[in-house]
Amino acid sequence: MKKIILVLLTSVIGLTFLKAEEREIIVKDKLKNVTVFMQNAQLFQEAYVSIPKGTSHFIFNDVSPYINKASIQASGVGKFTILNTQYRYYMDDPAQVKSEIPQKLLKREKALRDSIKNSQLRINKNAELMQAVDQEKNLIMGNPLVKGTSNSDSLELLKGTALFLREELKELAHLRYILSLQAKKMSDYHRLLKQELKKTQALIQNQNIRPTPTYHHQVIVTVLNSSSAYGTIKLNYLSGNAGWNPHYDLIAKDHQSDITLVYKAQVYQNTGLDWKQVKIKVSNANPNQGNTKPKLPVWFVNFQRYIRADRAKKGLYLQSNANTAITSTENVTEDYDMEIEEKASMLYEYTNKVQNFSSVEFDIALPMNVSSGGKAHYMDLKREKVTTKFQLYLVPKLEKDAFVVARLTDWESLDLLTGQANIYYGNTFIGRTVVNPSVLDDTLDVSMGRDRSIYVERKKTDCQIKKKLIENSKVYTATYEITIKNKNKGDVNLIIEDHIPVSKNEKIEITSTNGDGKLNEDTGVLSWDINLKGLAKKKLEYDFSVKYPKDEILKL
Repeated sequence: MKKIILVLLTSVIGLTFLKAEEREIIVKDKLKNVTVFMQNAQLFQEAYVSIPKGTSHFIFNDVSPYINKASIQASGVGKFTILNTQYRYYMDDPAQVKSEIPQKLLKREKALRDSIKNSQLRINKNAELMQAVDQEKNLIMGNPLVKGTSNSDSLELLKGTALFLREELKELAHLRYILSLQAKKMSDYHRLLKQELKKTQALIQNQNIRPTPTYHHQVIVTVLNSSSAYGTIKLNYLSGNAGWNPHYDLIAKDHQSDITLVYKAQVYQNTGLDWKQVKIKVSNANPNQGNTKPKLPVWFVNFQRYIRADRAKKGLYLQSNANTAITSTENVTEDYDMEIEEKASMLYEYTNKVQNFSSVEFDIALPMNVSSGGKAHYMDLKREKVTTKFQLYLVPKLEKDAFVVARLTDWESLDLLTGQANIYYGNTFIGRTVVNPSVLDDTLDVSMGRDRSIYVERKKTDCQIKKKLIENSKVYTATYEITIKNKNKGDVNLIIEDHIPVSKNEKIEITSTNGDGKLNEDTGVLSWDINLKGLAKKKLEYDFSVKYPKDEILKL
């Protein structure tokens, strides 16, 4: 009888011992680092813990509800073994929720209101950019050569105009398509926020309604240890509802100075966790992007089968690469003082660029605060001088203003991505443009808008028709004068373009005196490349004559 009791007692002790060796422990973790990708963010959390002997399950309570379960990884520092990781979630029993719920609801209502406000701001900014695209399209369509109201009947010029129109419209259509997709996503997200706000307000108004259960998301790290010890458990995973967009400031002091390019990251996150005093890396990688080599399908060819018109689907599809620079004259309060040397240190001074195999990371050394809620946070990644040549274009027959193009060289090392840019010239914000580095040229051209400090006037100084009786023909002659004045104190480089008629008939002979201009005989385009001193004035003159049979009516 004593042996039986002893055996039973030993068994009980053994079971108790096993139970004591395996336990669940809730950790106090801290979010240490975040790597923000173009879409999604990788969160790095860690906890310093006391690890008992045996098997322990350490519970990380504060994880993002938008966690990518497949991305969970655990590591540690100390003499212990990590067996596995597990994701789980549970919800509170509404019956056990105490009286503090109304206060939580009020906080949630405020957070939702703030998110809705920020969401509306992003929708408005996207709409402004779409409006800018439409304005540029209208500007192109209003060109006299496009409308068919130009006096020129040059076939080559019209062909060139049609080609230019086709390419520009393709680019604008693609850009507007991208913006419309963004608008759809923003609108859907905005609608969901408003729906959630409505539900929350209903709970606040009626205290008798049982509150919606709260979901808790956890990651459990199972650890085996042969003896009690202290150690650090590290956890990292991907979270949705986060990312960043490239944004630039292009700062030009004058036409002679190189552009200062400020590379910014527009970081947003709604992961459900506030990033407090966190070290942030910004990466141009996209973990969600497919990494498998694409496989070309079989390209079959067959005869065209006719489809009845009443059964055909109607639709217009526009597709292109968007590399058109868009400018606006929107007034803002931002301003750069070029004369005052900055004494305060800037964020980009604490940013280190790291080139990886297939991506680039910008490591910000200073800890940052980025609250959850979708509000955009701008971070300066780097600030560099870019070798720049400014080129001003004048087409006085069509426009009175000069158009500024900044030609950037040695830009490949900047790791630029397509994004919106603010333009500052001479201490003043002058508009916005789009930087598109997806070109194969050594020079990146960025439209800087209009320069109204260049005065130009084009006028016809002589025009007459003479009959040549001996040759049985008529001769039409015209003389034009272009006056340019530089109202800047500094020198400017100008390219001026005009044109003369191009014959489409062998009976029509055209001759011209171009002065120092360069003539493209195929298109009839005259161009002058001049350097104009500050406050200087220059006159350009050209003429042409058209000889044709006297019985014909000349169409110009």
